[in-house]
Amino acid sequence: MKRSVHYYASFTAIQLAADPYFLEWVRFPDAAGSRFWENFMQTYPQKVADVDRAAAIARSMYVIADMPTTQQQEDSWKRILQALPQAQPVRPRPTTVRSATRIWMAAAAVIALAVAVWIIFRPVNNEINIASVYGEVKDVSLPDGTRVKLNGNSSIRYSEQWSSSSPREVWVKGEAFFEVKPVASNDASQRFQVHSGDLDVQVLGTSFNVRNRRGISDVMLTTGKVMVAAAGEQQLLSRPGELATYNKKELKKKIVPVSSYTSWQERKLQLEQTSVADLFARLEDDWGYHIQLTDTALLNKKISGDIDMKDKQVLINALALILHADVSQMGDSTIIITPN
Repeated sequence: MKRSVHYYASFTAIQLAADPYFLEWVRFPDAAGSRFWENFMQTYPQKVADVDRAAAIARSMYVIADMPTTQQQEDSWKRILQALPQAQPVRPRPTTVRSATRIWMAAAAVIALAVAVWIIFRPVNNEINIASVYGEVKDVSLPDGTRVKLNGNSSIRYSEQWSSSSPREVWVKGEAFFEVKPVASNDASQRFQVHSGDLDVQVLGTSFNVRNRRGISDVMLTTGKVMVAAAGEQQLLSRPGELATYNKKELKKKIVPVSSYTSWQERKLQLEQTSVADLFARLEDDWGYHIQLTDTALLNKKISGDIDMKDKQVLINALALILHADVSQMGDSTIIITPN
């Protein structure tokens, strides 16, 4: 129900972002709502910054497809409030030839010379290691033209040169998204292989996301097909959104929203009934934040919405709203959360 502009005079940005009438105006603006909030800002010009901040919070967090009824808005808001609260080249081992004759000594010298010549003139295939820092999204181009995006605090390792007679292999720590360049034939020697934690992924040409954190590895398909293997088990992913997860015990497959696993490429977090514990783990693993929480009961709460990670203040505002808590920052990376 619409109230007088004076009702909102003492509202903070967080309180405005949580107000149903304000949210309705931000998400579904109409002439009446615009007149009301313009009148509010004219009456209380000192609140313009709070209105802008509240609107930014609301837009960055929620996406609603259809206009809900008034009762649906009230019911949804009640539910929200209740829910808040790495190989060195192997050199030949030095050959110690112990002989009493000069012939054997000469032979040893010849062998040593041959080894030295091989070491100097052998073909060199260096290993490439690329890593990202916390909060960074890094683009990588592989020798075959395959494109990779590394999430924050992640790394990729591969040979500088790839042979046409052997598989294309990479090793990933953390999280990465692959757009694999297809090969002209179905020769098994040309397969693209990704090793991540306990998972091995084989593919000819496709795009997929691979992540390995805290002992859990997963692969999510966006296009094409991949075969995921772990501990003797296999799962074929053939449809966009199919996710294979291995937790050191079993390999499981399920369907998930694709954007929830790829939004990090745009420096966003898209949450779909995500536990607060999982959100905090992502903030720590990918972005380098340290979360201090005074009430661990919040960890089991489920939350949904989008958080724009480009602005740290937007993150803090979003956490305050969805957790119904006081959120403050200490230093560059510590976030302190105290439930209201």
